[in-house]
Amino acid sequence: MRCLILALALAACTAQPPQQTDAPATIRSPGVNSEDALASMPSWDGARAAGVDFRAVGQEPGWMLDQYSESREGELVLLWDYGEHLQRFPAASVIFPQDGAQHLETQADGHILAVTIRRAQCEDAMSGEAFPASVEIVIDGRTLSGCGRTV
Repeated sequence: MRCLILALALAACTAQPPQQTDAPATIRSPGVNSEDALASMPSWDGARAAGVDFRAVGQEPGWMLDQYSESREGELVLLWDYGEHLQRFPAASVIFPQDGAQHLETQADGHILAVTIRRAQCEDAMSGEAFPASVEIVIDGRTLSGCGRTV
């Protein structure tokens, strides 16, 4: 399990070409492994050029969420369960609760995604890296926590 976490962390740091918009919406089959799913996400260095505005990451289980700019119509892409699942979501409805957090809700292919972004210092559980936002995602009723920042 630790090897997979390390592989996800290393792959997130390596240069990847920008995502193609004609890729399948969901990768969830025995024939597609987590490395292929992770390779479809742009690296941190290449994320801005690929159109990513905001990225969030979390651990146990490893996950990554990219929020794209208007050039990709505000699409959200979620990779979760150490790369076992990759889902593209259409632009989310944005709700601003009273506490000032940004809350997004969207769905695609039977998956329901809710994202809450709070502008509060957050430290990545694995790397110790500081982020300016804490992020909570709920995918199909399952809550995952992590950190995020504008790329």
